[in-house]
Amino acid sequence: MLVAPMIICTAFASNAQDMQPPRELTFKDGFGSRKGDDQTYVLTGCCWIRGIRFGDPDRFVSEWIAQHPLATITPVSKMPIMSDKLVYVWIADRDSSLNVDLVRAGIYPGAAMADMLDNDRGLTELLKNPKLADARAVVEKERAQKPRAGPERLESEDEYNHQMDQIKTAETEARRQKMGVWSDSMKEERESLGIP
Repeated sequence: MLVAPMIICTAFASNAQDMQPPRELTFKDGFGSRKGDDQTYVLTGCCWIRGIRFGDPDRFVSEWIAQHPLATITPVSKMPIMSDKLVYVWIADRDSSLNVDLVRAGIYPGAAMADMLDNDRGLTELLKNPKLADARAVVEKERAQKPRAGPERLESEDEYNHQMDQIKTAETEARRQKMGVWSDSMKEERESLGIP
């Protein structure tokens, strides 16, 4: 399953009609911002805090966007996290997808592209383990205090599943070619995070 080994994270999204072209965003350490916008955009549905990654994602993203001037942004999921407004987005130019290409190049594993809803479901399943009773109590308390703060998918289920199928194919290619996070040099870090 794509979600299980990854760090759970959340996002808060905006209206797609209000989105500017991705070339208007500046990415630093995986976070995209634009002047005059109080939201922060992320290209991973999870793991933006510190998931496994390879190389220089910001450089890869900047070069990809420069090569795809007609690319558009699609908000995928939202969920408030403290006072920040984070938006998990897909960036695509016709048949090319930045998110898929990040996985194909081995910059991120495919699980990084699972959205907030999938990550929340994964966390809920993980917390059913009796060994995690203390953590489950903390999470349940937080959820009870903020019942409206749950994740929400902004894309249709069909479109989301179609994108995730492309992500799975891209990861299979990256693994086969030992690209980036799948390289032998990253084996120890992968194993320490429970990623086979």
